[in-house]
Amino acid sequence: MLAGVFFGEGVLELQPRPLPTLPAADWVIVENEGCGVCGTDLHILSVPPSFVAVPGTILGHEFIGRVVEVGAEVREVAPGDRVAVAANLTCGLCRYCKAGKSLYCENWTTIGIDRDGGFARYSAAPERALHRISPEVPFEEAVWTEPLSCVVNSTDRLAIQPGQTAVVIGAGPIGALHGMMFAAAGAHVIIADLTPFRLEVAAAAGLHTTVDAHSESLRECVMDLTNGLGAEVVVDAVGNQFGAVLELAAMEASIALFGLNERALPTVRQWDITRKQLTIFGSFVGASTFPRAIQILESGALKPSVLNTMTLPLPELLSGIEAARRGEAVKVLVLPE
Repeated sequence: MLAGVFFGEGVLELQPRPLPTLPAADWVIVENEGCGVCGTDLHILSVPPSFVAVPGTILGHEFIGRVVEVGAEVREVAPGDRVAVAANLTCGLCRYCKAGKSLYCENWTTIGIDRDGGFARYSAAPERALHRISPEVPFEEAVWTEPLSCVVNSTDRLAIQPGQTAVVIGAGPIGALHGMMFAAAGAHVIIADLTPFRLEVAAAAGLHTTVDAHSESLRECVMDLTNGLGAEVVVDAVGNQFGAVLELAAMEASIALFGLNERALPTVRQWDITRKQLTIFGSFVGASTFPRAIQILESGALKPSVLNTMTLPLPELLSGIEAARRGEAVKVLVLPE
């Protein structure tokens, strides 16, 4: 099968790979419908990389498909079942897993980063990573299960209320998903980015106010729309905007720091946090949020397919990644050959 294989710093190549086999009796083989290109894939392929993957690995961790083969110990799924794959695998045995905090597993691995993933026709996955999703949900919506599960982990903690104002910095897939969740809850959403194309897509997704940070002051826009009070909820979906979000927050606001950038060292004033009594937390992927994400998609309450701006066959994967890197696409979907 043709596969998108990571070979090292900045290098992704398409090459034929053997069909996967079952590595253990509780694993399955999934025939993939398709896979989304994630910002993490771009970080892996940046030079120098800002996220580490194992060379020789088939990338792609946002994939869904149908079970075609099961191991002897598989009990809960069967060939023909349509599934979303929770690609982050935890051990269940380390200190954090035993304490019910698997998000911090000391032996964490990820399908599509540490072992072969979804940029291919077939993938192997353990049964425990599979979540059934209705065949009635179109592929263009269902493929959002993994990123939506990450966003649910964030928005649940923010608990925004109807009529409140939410600001999202970054109109990529994760930022736009945050905004759509806030809008579905009845909040007014302000979303900012440096790329006009992404802002156009955000507006088409129903997000109320878009701000081009190249030419407009986000702070002035927020204060104008909130009568100088600031926003009750602010999200940094970029990874280097901690200093900026403090200026946008209302008294007792909640702030989610979602974006990851280990080289970012923003200057912040602790006085702002203390005086405003802000609640600030980091949000990293999701733990046990796949079922909620699937419920949202199956209900039709959210239709993130509006953010799909490019769908390509696997042989054109590299051009899709470049388009995403240049800001010419919001979500790129890749279909297996």
